[in-house]
Amino acid sequence: VWIGQPSDQIRELEGHDAISAAPFLRRPFALTAPPKRARLYVTARGLYEAYLNGRRVGDHHLAPGWTDFRYRVRYQTFDVTDLLRERDNVVGAILAPGWYSGHVCVWNKIYGALPWFLCQLEIETQNDEKVIIASDGAWKTSTGPILGADLLRGETHDARLEMPGWHEVKFDDGPWEAVAVEALGEFPALEAPTSVPVRKMMELEAKEISEPAHQGAFVFDLGQNMVGHVRLTARGAAGQVVTLRFAEMLNPDGTIYVEN
Repeated sequence: VWIGQPSDQIRELEGHDAISAAPFLRRPFALTAPPKRARLYVTARGLYEAYLNGRRVGDHHLAPGWTDFRYRVRYQTFDVTDLLRERDNVVGAILAPGWYSGHVCVWNKIYGALPWFLCQLEIETQNDEKVIIASDGAWKTSTGPILGADLLRGETHDARLEMPGWHEVKFDDGPWEAVAVEALGEFPALEAPTSVPVRKMMELEAKEISEPAHQGAFVFDLGQNMVGHVRLTARGAAGQVVTLRFAEMLNPDGTIYVEN
């Protein structure tokens, strides 16, 4: 079944669009013997990042990609044997609206209102026991520091709401709530990928840093057009706002061009 954030548990977050807040999901489970082999089949209507015992599964970005969600959804397959252990384990995920329930070009939420998650973890242990951990009503969910996550409107991250260790076994998920469950249904069809995934290829450092508009508003010029995301280290008081904006070119005065 698909699982996700129950719509009646979505709360208005002051100054933010609660619908675009990223749900966090987790499901503890135990193995009676060391794992011999394990595969995770995973996808989402929206975007997902999957975790096992505190470690990110795979190196894909913007997975599972954009298709016409009315008819098909791509799924990914990962060998996760090395991420599992005997006894206590936990599988987790972060969801985002992506192309499914976010803003797409001039359209708004053209497929659905909220993102949904689907997975099946198939495990064979050293004593030949077969274990399946699937997306079902046993999972729990909560919102966290990602108060907004939209491909066009950007992301709002409140570091004061971080949940250290949320994807690890010892985390206390007592305040978390039960997930919403939706039957799989005949459509959309689940299909294997037909293209290579989006991956991190390289890192680019800023060629020039300037303050053309006013002090404290920095322009980081990477020297070329590119597709990626920023890694920025900053220090400040709790609650202080840092705003990042992105542009493909500069104005004649050195400020970023955002008119488009």
